[in-house]
Amino acid sequence: MSKALFALGQYAQLLLFLAACWGYGQALLRWPRAALPTRNPLAVALGMGAAICALQALAVLHVLTAAAVLSVVGLGVLLAAWQVWRRGLLPTPGAARRWLRARTPAERFFAAVIVLCSLPVLVAPLGPPRAWDELMYHLPHAREWALSGSLQVNEWLRYPWFPYNFDLLFAAALTLGNDVLPHLLHASAGWVCAWLIYRLGVQHLQDRATALLAALIWLLLGRGLFSTAYVDLGTALFVLAACAAMQEWHESGASGPARWPDRRWAFTAAFLIGVAVGIKYQMLALLPLFAGLLAWRDRRPATWLGAVACLCLPCLYWYARNALLTGDPFNPVGGRLFGFTDWDLGDYQAQFEDLRRNAGWPHWTLWPALAVPFVPALRSQRALRQGSLVGAYMLLIWAASSRYPRYLMFAFPLLALLSAAAMMHALRQAGGWWSTRRPGPHRWWRGLGLALLAVLALSSTRLAVKQWKNVAATPAQREAVLQEHIPGYGVLTYLRAHPQARIYQLGLEESLYYAPRPIWGDVFGPWRYRDYMALSPRELHRKLAAQGFTALIIRTDRNLPVLAQGGFGQYFELLQSDGPIQLYRLKATATRSSPSTP
Repeated sequence: MSKALFALGQYAQLLLFLAACWGYGQALLRWPRAALPTRNPLAVALGMGAAICALQALAVLHVLTAAAVLSVVGLGVLLAAWQVWRRGLLPTPGAARRWLRARTPAERFFAAVIVLCSLPVLVAPLGPPRAWDELMYHLPHAREWALSGSLQVNEWLRYPWFPYNFDLLFAAALTLGNDVLPHLLHASAGWVCAWLIYRLGVQHLQDRATALLAALIWLLLGRGLFSTAYVDLGTALFVLAACAAMQEWHESGASGPARWPDRRWAFTAAFLIGVAVGIKYQMLALLPLFAGLLAWRDRRPATWLGAVACLCLPCLYWYARNALLTGDPFNPVGGRLFGFTDWDLGDYQAQFEDLRRNAGWPHWTLWPALAVPFVPALRSQRALRQGSLVGAYMLLIWAASSRYPRYLMFAFPLLALLSAAAMMHALRQAGGWWSTRRPGPHRWWRGLGLALLAVLALSSTRLAVKQWKNVAATPAQREAVLQEHIPGYGVLTYLRAHPQARIYQLGLEESLYYAPRPIWGDVFGPWRYRDYMALSPRELHRKLAAQGFTALIIRTDRNLPVLAQGGFGQYFELLQSDGPIQLYRLKATATRSSPSTP
């Protein structure tokens, strides 16, 4: 019961935030008078971008506090309530039942699959933070901003100069003392993206079955990230919302050259792209595409000035700060052009070598999208034709930059729509061919569908039950989950009870969120591992002591050269161990007997 109440409380907080985003978005998205199928998900995405801008302004002004965050959310909720009252948007009884009755068997089948697949996805975000990147830098950066109330640069963490628009939402949650809510905030971007995919499929493809299949593909591809405080689902949402706004901009103009498209849609798209550019450097590659599309239809100076202003509003701070403080607006990615600061050439090469080492192909469910330009029935649909061009551009910039599978996620929603269209076309062609060969009713299809749903229901239930065990509603449950899943958590618990003056860690970057702050040591930057791990124990002791360190956390199950040499115990005293994670204190006698460090 305590877990159920905890889950309800977390989702209640999320719904308030989403209602606030919808309220802001509806207030901004006032000009479409006709019914727009994508209006509601677009409003949530637009409002989420507006909330990010508000949080960024609060942090720049050093007033990112719980009271300020609640004020931002409260104002959005009031706007949402006013919109609901003014437009009479309260749901009517039996709306879901009427929707199901009006759907075809294929539509009901895909809807049922989505519901069943959603069970574990709804439970997974409720656990305490456990994923690698969220513990290494996403949540640690957000925690520092929440504690200080400002956007300070934390050079002891990885990627201190990155743009962090979406992480501002995590910081807002942490000001409220809630580190589960960041999972739900990230997951909500994925859910809104699925909603937008469905509405785009209904609007432009006039096919609910295809729209549902596209949303299902997206959920299956992204479900591993719904339980993390990463940023990839947010990036995908803002890129897709920008594409939807650009499509509305394109369709708002008449076919003749005398009438211009509605520039407000261009401004909306520019703002949404700006939010994405403020999340990941990789999104900068979308700017030439956006500029080319804008120049194709509208070259009025006022349109371009407005678009540039809307683009810069959510992201300029990050790049201007980097340029002013480091000379590299894209620090550290622009180091070879602008000069390195915290990184060096070795770090730069190691980062891209890691991407090349983990390069891979897109998931097989996206491959049918390649068939769209070659099938006349699909190519003749303008939305699919235009989507293929934009999707091809996204694939090219991904292939040229990293070929790391997760870095293609910003293109997954659009590719899912294209892939679903190709799949449904093939299924319908195959069904027509089968009907000509085997005329008559085919009731066995219904039995097969029910069997598949039964298997899926069993699998999803088992997975949801497994993930429910990691939901921690009490401090004791949380400690048990973290002790099981976080490497070295026992050592970190000891350190909280017995603090050390200055700590260096070797190989524990995936647990930094639970470590005392600050704690130095990383693969990249001025405290890089390679400058320490190859030293002899005596040299390592001298170096750490000269830099003011009093303790060392080291992961002994990794191939660290310093551990392969003898004499480690002469210079370091073991204080605590948790499996392969060991905490040492620098011996003072060894410091006095060693010659001074040059």
